Amino acid sequence: MTARIAAWALVAAAAATARAGPDPLPAEPPFVGVIWSFVVPVILFAVALGATVLLYRHFAGRDR
Repeated sequence: MTARIAAWALVAAAAATARAGPDPLPAEPPFVGVIWSFVVPVILFAVALGATVLLYRHFAGRDR
């Protein structure tokens, strides 16, 4: 019985310390808006797709 009480107290103490932690830092995203949310990702995707197509065309040539 004493072991159960000690184990329960240990678990309760671990749970209490797990919940306690430092306060989160107040942070704001550096870039917001439609340009950073939609335009820049579309441009990056287009550049990556174009580079992939060019690499494929370069390396997929027929062997002579």
